[in-house]
Amino acid sequence: QSEFAAILTCSSADQGCPFIAGAELRIPITFEDPKAFDNTPQQAEKYEERSVQIATEMFYVFSQIKS
Repeated sequence: QSEFAAILTCSSADQGCPFIAGAELRIPITFEDPKAFDNTPQQAEKYEERSVQIATEMFYVFSQIKS
């Protein structure tokens, strides 16, 4: 596929994914990976927190796109 923007959300994605076939635009909006909290009492809370943060940012980004 072509003619799309790739939104990279993890802290290592921009460097770790140097080529995305068909992407006309790369938008790094990086977030720290909550995996540091795996197998801890805070795991569910931190994953939920990061998910809400990413969803909020994506909502804003898509609200700014004019058709």
